[in-house]
Amino acid sequence: MIYLDNAATSFPKPSSVVEAVNAYLTHIGGSPARSAHSLSIESGRILYEARVGLAELLEQKSEERIIFGANATFMLNSALYGLLKKGDRVLTTTLEHNSVLRPLENLRQKYGITLEFIQCSQTCELDLHDIESKLKGARAFICVYANNVSGAVLPIEEIYKLCMKHKVIFILDASQAVGSLPLKATNADIICASCHKGLYAPSALGFMSLNPHFDEELLESFIQGGSGSLSEEIVQPCMLPDKYESGTPNMCAIAGLRAGLEWIKEQGMEQIYAHKMKLRQYLYEGLKSIEGIKVYEIESKQCVGNLAFNIEGMYPSEVGLRLDREFGILTRVGLHCSPLTHKSIGSFACGGSIRLSVGAFNTTQEIERTLEAIKNIAKT
Repeated sequence: MIYLDNAATSFPKPSSVVEAVNAYLTHIGGSPARSAHSLSIESGRILYEARVGLAELLEQKSEERIIFGANATFMLNSALYGLLKKGDRVLTTTLEHNSVLRPLENLRQKYGITLEFIQCSQTCELDLHDIESKLKGARAFICVYANNVSGAVLPIEEIYKLCMKHKVIFILDASQAVGSLPLKATNADIICASCHKGLYAPSALGFMSLNPHFDEELLESFIQGGSGSLSEEIVQPCMLPDKYESGTPNMCAIAGLRAGLEWIKEQGMEQIYAHKMKLRQYLYEGLKSIEGIKVYEIESKQCVGNLAFNIEGMYPSEVGLRLDREFGILTRVGLHCSPLTHKSIGSFACGGSIRLSVGAFNTTQEIERTLEAIKNIAKT
């Protein structure tokens, strides 16, 4: 089996992550901050160390400004519903995942926000002048750091400068970038991301990081409930992170995250990224040499390990099925929960594309076998 669907979920996980999850389930199992017994205290220590480890990765000086939740979608919804009010004007791009598009559309239909799009080019490039021309009077701008279809990377530093100039809140979806690209808590007002991709944690864990200069009073708590603190009050605590963390956390995934962060530190994030880029370039050059292949090009000089293509005359679903059934190569086909990206790059009408996304554990030999399989399918 060759796994090339790391943009959805990284696999396999480092052995240390598997061991950490097993150790938690076998020897700890208690809920943090819910009891005073030894297992609850140990669980709380794991939660704290994972929060501190992620804060270190993001150069976040105040670890309590790292908020954990169910996944990136949950955290993005927390940011959008907690921040936006009727009459607010919001900007986003045509490179976004449905975890951004759908809550924004629901807020537009039911809560009366105004939504405007920055159109990207066919090669996933944004015009910074176009962005600045529309920022005046906006409440927030939200966009991805790296596109989940093509791998294109957006110029987030320049975008944030423009947002600060016009006093617009900048929300960043870093799900495809965290663990691969440099990312600081000060790169946006609010950063949301998943932990099961580039951070190698199990599924069902995401985070939100608040810029040290962002006023959390602007962001209402999305849900309310048990937090393990101030239980005598019937209102949600205002202190961080309790204000935004209600209910028992996913400690299995958090234990895995702590181990994943240590593994990244040991391997070196730059080395992991360089390995992925070497394999992506190998894929790109190989696909370009095969007759009948359409590779969806990107303009950005930097990218992540995702690459989209189609075979002329074949539906993506047919190609993906054959790669799986005949060659044991696992990919992602279709619209990748990002329909506006496919409309922008020109693949929407044919049902999307085949996405190959390399990971830390893929090898050159696997890429060679993948290219041979695609060449075989293209011939037939």
